[in-house]
Amino acid sequence: MAITDTRPEPVTSRVWWRSLTAWGGILAMCGGVFHTVVSALMRQDVWARIADEGFFYVIPLLPSADRLAMAEAFWFSVGSFGVPLLLLGSLVTRLTRRGERVPGWLGGGVIAWSVLIGLLSGFDGGSLILLLIGTLLAAGAWSTRREPSHR
Repeated sequence: MAITDTRPEPVTSRVWWRSLTAWGGILAMCGGVFHTVVSALMRQDVWARIADEGFFYVIPLLPSADRLAMAEAFWFSVGSFGVPLLLLGSLVTRLTRRGERVPGWLGGGVIAWSVLIGLLSGFDGGSLILLLIGTLLAAGAWSTRREPSHR
């Protein structure tokens, strides 16, 4: 009787995008870029004002009425979740391309975050996309078999 190796084949660069985790990472990258760029373009007049005044210490933590539009533009674009979401998606995509396993708690954390956002501000397209990203990451981690540890 022959013993067969039941470990999954390592993901190669040709098929890395076939996993649920990879699609979660790709969706996170696209969502991060989309949110940051579109929100900055929606307030480009305010960003022009910020550029005129200089980038240093223009956005106070407690803005006055005349600085409220600047604070909103900042927190809605580069100060939002868009940039960290882009970085998270890039890391997940890199790990997936290398054939490394992305932990399931990462997907669970994104799911919890999206549910919290949805409960506090209403479930809209953004919170539903975050929920989808978290579900893809968690499902990808769940469907990937763990390699036996060699101690």
